[in-house]
Amino acid sequence: MIDFENDVLWESEEVALSKLDNVGVNEKTITDLVAISRQTQRGRVRFCAHRDPSAAQHEMFIVHPRHAYIPPHMHSSKSESLLILSGIVDYFVFDNTGLIVQKISLGDLQSGNCFYYRLNNSIYHSMLIHSETLVFLETSRGPFVREETHVAPWAPVDGDGESQEQFLELLQNWKPSS
Repeated sequence: MIDFENDVLWESEEVALSKLDNVGVNEKTITDLVAISRQTQRGRVRFCAHRDPSAAQHEMFIVHPRHAYIPPHMHSSKSESLLILSGIVDYFVFDNTGLIVQKISLGDLQSGNCFYYRLNNSIYHSMLIHSETLVFLETSRGPFVREETHVAPWAPVDGDGESQEQFLELLQNWKPSS
């Protein structure tokens, strides 16, 4: 379906935009994406089914490795939905001070977990990935404007390995209060 050498424009080693007007994705596409992710420095890749960052609708097939650090962030006036294709992940929602408000266990259709989640509000969120790889479809309204994504002021700085590990451990050990 997708030839990652000819049908995409590589924006970076982790981001590919479709050059096709109409896009079909099959199991080989996902297998190829996972293989490509293993060749990137951070073990991540994103295939954008939309052709341009200014598109009104963004649909992205994303691969992340186990325990990837996704800084808690929010999007200004933008909803986002996730459809898990393979893997297991906990999706966390935080208040503005960094307290965990909710943990949603997500997994593919066969996992028995919720496999689709839509976040309608501008609220901080992050993920803790439990499987070797997580493959999901993320959908949001475009265009992509980097300044509309706000990393939480209390979030560990991306690249600070020790703080990131402590944060992931906090997520791993979190239990809802009764």
